[in-house]
Amino acid sequence: EIMRSLGFNTSVHLDIDILDDATRSLHPTPIFGLFNTRARRVEIVDYATHLAGTRLGRPFGLMPSKELHYSFIAHEISHAFIHENTRFTRLSTVAHEYIAYVVQFSVMPEELRESILKQIDVPAFNHDEEISEVYLNLSPSYFAVKSWRHFIKPENGKEYINAILNGEHLCED
Repeated sequence: EIMRSLGFNTSVHLDIDILDDATRSLHPTPIFGLFNTRARRVEIVDYATHLAGTRLGRPFGLMPSKELHYSFIAHEISHAFIHENTRFTRLSTVAHEYIAYVVQFSVMPEELRESILKQIDVPAFNHDEEISEVYLNLSPSYFAVKSWRHFIKPENGKEYINAILNGEHLCED
């Protein structure tokens, strides 16, 4: 529903694999989930694996919860819809992650979202040059919060997402 409200076609076929072990993923390191563009398949760990989380870390510094797990499912599924709706041939990794984190924060219950925003008290990105792969790799949680704060600014929102899909923002050089 959130993806549709942002202008995405969400009627594409999508395979989702629920993994009972994070090491079974196609990804070389244990992760919560991923979208495999070649196979057009989402892989996401099951809730029990999310709860155990021993090798997965604590995203946003939080203990595992159903709400947080659901938000990661939404994050990974959004990558599939982003892939299918891109109007620009080379959408950057940060463009994908920016949108996926916006969707992830959108599906969170307000209490969960606010606890993350309170715990990670960083300002919004101010301009595209700040939204970098280096920042994403150094601190995915901070990147997520800065992306959300950027998105909710009145001058951004859905229009900024559409500009990304049209290759006007966050494109690869």
